[in-house]
Amino acid sequence: MARPPAPSPSSPARRALLAVAAVLALTADDRHAGKVSDGRQMIGTAVAITETGGIGLAKGAPRTVDRGDDAVSRYGFGTPLAQLPAAFLAPSVERRFGAGTSQPLFLLAPLLAVLLAAGAAGSVARLAGASPSVAGLAVLLAGLGSPLGAYSTSDFSEPLQAAALGGTLALSFAATRATAPGASGRLSAAAGFSAGFAILLKSSLAFVAPLLLLPLAAASLLRGRRLLSAGLGGAAPLGSWLVLEIVRFGAPFSGYGGEGFTHPFLDGLWRLLVGPNRGLLLFFPAAVFAGAGLARALRAGGDAPRRLAAAASLAATAVLLVTAATWWAWHGAGGWGPRLLVPAVPLLAPWAALVAGELADRPRHLVAGLSIALNLPPLLLHPSFVDTYVANARRPALTPSLEREVPSIAIEPDEGGAPSVPPDQVLATIPAAAPHVLYPWYFAASLAGSPEAVAARLARPPWYERRPDLGPRLVPFPAELARILAPPPRWGFLGRSFLHGVDDPSCGSVYLQSLAEQVLRAHETGRLDEGLVLADRLLSLRPGEEGDALFVESLRLLGRLDTAASYLASLPRDREATPSVLAVRALLARDRKDPGRASRFAEAAAPWFPGAPVATLPATPSAWPRTWAAFTRREEARVEPALPQAGVAR
Repeated sequence: MARPPAPSPSSPARRALLAVAAVLALTADDRHAGKVSDGRQMIGTAVAITETGGIGLAKGAPRTVDRGDDAVSRYGFGTPLAQLPAAFLAPSVERRFGAGTSQPLFLLAPLLAVLLAAGAAGSVARLAGASPSVAGLAVLLAGLGSPLGAYSTSDFSEPLQAAALGGTLALSFAATRATAPGASGRLSAAAGFSAGFAILLKSSLAFVAPLLLLPLAAASLLRGRRLLSAGLGGAAPLGSWLVLEIVRFGAPFSGYGGEGFTHPFLDGLWRLLVGPNRGLLLFFPAAVFAGAGLARALRAGGDAPRRLAAAASLAATAVLLVTAATWWAWHGAGGWGPRLLVPAVPLLAPWAALVAGELADRPRHLVAGLSIALNLPPLLLHPSFVDTYVANARRPALTPSLEREVPSIAIEPDEGGAPSVPPDQVLATIPAAAPHVLYPWYFAASLAGSPEAVAARLARPPWYERRPDLGPRLVPFPAELARILAPPPRWGFLGRSFLHGVDDPSCGSVYLQSLAEQVLRAHETGRLDEGLVLADRLLSLRPGEEGDALFVESLRLLGRLDTAASYLASLPRDREATPSVLAVRALLARDRKDPGRASRFAEAAAPWFPGAPVATLPATPSAWPRTWAAFTRREEARVEPALPQAGVAR
């Protein structure tokens, strides 16, 4: 079969991709980069590289791997590499426009990844023999008619995974269509690089990405050249992955120690396929057509590359499904739809479009319209709002069945001291908490009027009548929190936060958070001069409590006690008694041999740092740690590098 002609600038696939880009950019709520701990770690690693040349993070971040004086992220390294341009540009943007205004920069990588994944779906469809209009349909189904589009403003790695997997399939398929040896070799090398980068993004994709190189094995005089080129193309990212795994964890696949594949497979399978909360068919109904398209392609004869591309798509999707269904957090712990299956979208969309494209115009438009409509809620209400709300529900009690699934690092005492699990571990099984129920309810709650009225609505979530024990932890729900978690709806677009930054109470500031982490890391690793430079930069970008405390702490650790005291004396009244400053004043008073004054400052700061030494040892300055970081940090459960486990959690 001859290779389809390259799409023209006015081709349906190109127009569809431009439409996807326009919709996603014009509905983007760009305030939320770094609000998820996964994304914060990965962005923080990118900032560490640009600011210090290292990969370490401050101790104490949830689920990081402790290295003694600092920590490292346990997540894949591909996302930090993709975020390096944003991390490099962020300081200039923050200096020019103000604190928090660099947030949109960190969403460029996921947005571009969604577009690449959608474009890959269109390319695979075209290579499989689709007409230009059907290739455009594949782009629309992947970019807007699936959960993938919701991740264009997310700091999860799923959009990058989708782009890498979709790109691997498209490139390897295209390599088999190319007749010129040079072009075939270049496409094969690019496919190998894309597969290797997928593994760099997430180690478990080592069992997925190589499957998508299967088309390269199609019988041809160029087969050996293609396979060799793919191996050479993948060498650099695979070598980087192996080195980073060993440097960070001591061995490959060891970043998820303490967690594992402990969820019952059959339960996870039906919940991820047709379950009312995370079932793929509820968010991507075109997957039904994908199944039919794959079956047809596998049965067809005469076109080995097409048959191998279908087999690769099916095999890779099956592995993603099996690993997600058995993972303890099968629901993905946040995001829209079945998050752990989102990387499979560009592998399914082309085959769905091939079947849907055979329908008459009205049914085909109905399929596309329904698919897009089902995925509109996260474009109107950013998932971060809902995820934060759910995460702050009351924690369910640890039952015997949950104990067999949930790892010890996710088990914490509830308000009464009894063992409990994350709320989403139970809410993901309650239909009243399903996203298609929860998002419209939450959106309506944000329209209730005054913050007090919004808070009253948020106090009774849709599942409250069935499970009042899983209502909000704060009762009554605070109006001041409602202002942040459920602000009145606004029309967002990519770049809007360049204008407001943290002046908007719902806007994060992931660059400044990451910069502050590097100050703390410098303090605890003994790089005190570097810590002072970074603290001074943080203070210049955002004067206030955190910058004040870290600047004074840098001076204190350097032994410049009088300079630190002078700076504190110069602070305005509204900044001299903030909790963080009170804590550093306590340490400074201790160093200046005034234990009584030190204890008074510690007692005043203690309520804001529950579980930290400042709260547990306020009256014994001699027992306090050396650094402000350790003084105010509540110790988290340690993550020990190890292979993920299988079977029951303990």
